[in-house]
Amino acid sequence: MPTFREFLRMAEVTKKDKTSGKRMKEIYEILKKHDALKGLTPEKAVLILEDLGPTFVKMGQIASNRADILPREYCDAFNELRTNVPPVSFETIVETMERALKVPWNEVFSFIDEKPLGSASIAQVHKAGLKDGTVVAVKVRRPGIVEKMAEDIMLMKHFLAIAEFSTTSHKSTVFSFERLVTELERTTADETDFSVELNNLVRFRQVIEREADILCPRPFPELSSEEVLVMEFVTGILVDDKNALAASGADLNCIAERLAESYVDQVIDHGFFHADPHPGNILVCGDIIFWLDLGMTGTLTTNERTLLGKVFSAIDGRDSFELKESLLALAKAEGEVDHGRLLTQMDALLSSYASTDLSDLNIGMLFLDAIDILRTQSLSLPASFTMLARGFITIEGVLSELSPRISIVDIVSQHVKKKIFTLESIIAKSREFASSSAHSLESAAKLPTQVSNTLSMLNRGELKVTTDLKPSTESLASLYTVSGRLSLAMISAGLFIGSSVLCLTELQPQILGVPLLGFLGYVGAFALGVYVIWETLLSRHKQRNQNKPE
Repeated sequence: MPTFREFLRMAEVTKKDKTSGKRMKEIYEILKKHDALKGLTPEKAVLILEDLGPTFVKMGQIASNRADILPREYCDAFNELRTNVPPVSFETIVETMERALKVPWNEVFSFIDEKPLGSASIAQVHKAGLKDGTVVAVKVRRPGIVEKMAEDIMLMKHFLAIAEFSTTSHKSTVFSFERLVTELERTTADETDFSVELNNLVRFRQVIEREADILCPRPFPELSSEEVLVMEFVTGILVDDKNALAASGADLNCIAERLAESYVDQVIDHGFFHADPHPGNILVCGDIIFWLDLGMTGTLTTNERTLLGKVFSAIDGRDSFELKESLLALAKAEGEVDHGRLLTQMDALLSSYASTDLSDLNIGMLFLDAIDILRTQSLSLPASFTMLARGFITIEGVLSELSPRISIVDIVSQHVKKKIFTLESIIAKSREFASSSAHSLESAAKLPTQVSNTLSMLNRGELKVTTDLKPSTESLASLYTVSGRLSLAMISAGLFIGSSVLCLTELQPQILGVPLLGFLGYVGAFALGVYVIWETLLSRHKQRNQNKPE
């Protein structure tokens, strides 16, 4: 039965949900159009999300980075979600800009191109010029998009509250989607507030300031707001246009190497990385590489970066135990963990890549395989790590097109090895060694006393040995099945014996000279007996065919 808390939660969400029945009808019609009730495939799910609108597209994009929640095939499909939509009118764009600037647009800009450079579900980008001649790109938020997305999110919360209230058998699934909706709410709040992307641009420029050939557009904070983002307009060749790059005289191997080094720097050295490094977000202008669209970024703490370095070292050294320990330190447990089985799974994972040369190893796919394993153990990594895995897959795809001989794994290994010999790393290792040594000395000092106490307790018979034997789920299921059938067989025998006793009496009414109660007992005994025999034969057949008995 639902708890009182769940009842109050559903009532609260229902009260807050001001969504009209019109939107519900729209969703139903879209689901009906794609025959969603007859089954769902990853490809069909993509079409449904695109038809449902920007909120659901954004949810799919977020879900594509959550391999800890959804199956891999759905994450891969959602990664291809398109966000291009018909542009809004230029008049609407100008009205939004003037509201944000609080002055007529021509007092700030010398021109604005009416034709947009791009039109997505949340924003539209136009080329413009400042009064001093600087050419800029102006990103303008679509009117009403914040309210529309908030309405859809409230609708999702309503559905989840009803699901939580009405079901007890799928609590973990409901909880997983609840986390997804919470992340969607946070992400959409960030992506519809352009001051967040502005801060990302400022921070990213600080991260790459020492790299002369790596840049990102310069933002103009004084002209930007929640609705409008003004940044430097950059031109160049898309990194996947190999013909244009070759025609410009660019060295593809050099570009690939610098791109890989830049991405690894972001992840390992700074813990602030571009989370969507697809070819459309990377421009090449001469010897300079431009990173574009910092709306989606990932952040790693110092501790997470240290553990990530250990993960890379474990992969490099094919050390399954170190890989298990590092991932366990990163993951959050939502249930019991079978450490022995997890170690076996990690060993099998590394063994599956044993025949692959280290330079050919796809580290992003290996990360996703590890995440799939953690899911089987009720373990989940922070969202930034699934974003990182997707990021590595994307950047490795770009690098393989530019220069197949460039290996991001080699570059990661070099970075990790370099960090071992930095002053910061040496100091940290020294502190760790001193702490471990002090702990070991303290334990060694206590050891004679502990041994003496243990021997004294043994002499007095005070030692007890306890064991914790937990049968597997399959063993318990088989035990319950056997005991259930045994109980039914005993009931059948009891009914037969009881009915036979009743037949010796003159109890009325009677059927064919047999008391009615006895007759019904015989029928029940026969039915139960046939059922037990049938189930026993069926189980034996399944066991012989190496199927699990039900």
